[in-house]
Amino acid sequence: MIKSPNRIIKTSVLLCCIALLFSCKGESSNHYGSAVADSIANVDSVKPEAGQNPIPGTDSIFNTNSVPVSEKDLGKFPYLKLPESYTFNYEKEISLSNIKDIDKEYFAVYGKLIPKEGKTFKATLEKNRTDGKRFNSLELQRSIDKSIADLGGIKLKTVPITNKEWDRVGQKDLIEKKYGYSISLNSLDDIQTYFIRTKTEEVWIQVYLLNEESGNITVLVKEVGQ
Repeated sequence: MIKSPNRIIKTSVLLCCIALLFSCKGESSNHYGSAVADSIANVDSVKPEAGQNPIPGTDSIFNTNSVPVSEKDLGKFPYLKLPESYTFNYEKEISLSNIKDIDKEYFAVYGKLIPKEGKTFKATLEKNRTDGKRFNSLELQRSIDKSIADLGGIKLKTVPITNKEWDRVGQKDLIEKKYGYSISLNSLDDIQTYFIRTKTEEVWIQVYLLNEESGNITVLVKEVGQ
């Protein structure tokens, strides 16, 4: 049976519409899928910028300007509050001996050790055990995470530091000069690094904890533009 020209035209139009519908659906899916992916990626806003070729020993893998500016009042340096029964160096108050107006520290950033200079606070993290309880790294970690989030800061994704990266910087800087105060050779896969950006300052915070033992912390602040 020979189909009429009108029927052929109607069928062709229908097929075109169906093809167009699936095409639009695919484009819509890809578009929104990309938007969702971008949204998820932006949650961790310190990911390396696309197309960058990171240079070892520099912070080119970390775009500090991509981090939202915190509008929170950070309070008195070194800004952090520890949970009850935890202390800096077993002292109830911050000791001025732990603060230097200018100092240096290496920070773990995406598997690289990045040097930063500025005003520092370096101390051990201890627990008053008069309550009969041991140092709990998970309890303290969660408290520090919340404290920094409350200040408008972010936590960088933890990427293990390799022995090769440790050797690249060298023991002289990291150990002898204490520029790796908050980095432990025995915990290179579990160094926690945080960052707070304000209108006038960049604040770097780094912690490593040994469960049921103690830990070390460095807080370094530098004025923007320095």
